[in-house]
Amino acid sequence: MEHSKPSLHRARRWRRDTVELAAAFLSVTAADLIAKVVLHGSDGPVVLAGSAVALLAAALLHAWWSPHAPPPTVLWRVRTTALAHTATTLAEHRITLLSFHPHPAADELFLRTPHTLTPTALTALLTSSGHSLQDAPTRIA
Repeated sequence: MEHSKPSLHRARRWRRDTVELAAAFLSVTAADLIAKVVLHGSDGPVVLAGSAVALLAAALLHAWWSPHAPPPTVLWRVRTTALAHTATTLAEHRITLLSFHPHPAADELFLRTPHTLTPTALTALLTSSGHSLQDAPTRIA
């Protein structure tokens, strides 16, 4: 299932690009109509070319300025008894601590990790940094 996520992102990107291209063609057609109806002169091609350049510049600016989609992530539940170096360890591996629930037997952490991090790698990462896990990390989403 994880292999389908990148292709889904590409499909959404392709659809968005197609819609933007259709909007550009529609805008150029509208500019041509305005040039023909309003100007009735030899300036029509100049207005059309100017509109096309302006639209291209706007599309390039939009593509450059738009924020990029965040990488896919995974949500985990981890039960641990030691919290030494938690913030540093998590930050170094782009792991976000979403929630912390203290319990007498084992504290419960909810973590968002990069989708490439496996349960084995997460366990190794946490145990090597001083955590004692009560059970294996449980993938939530």
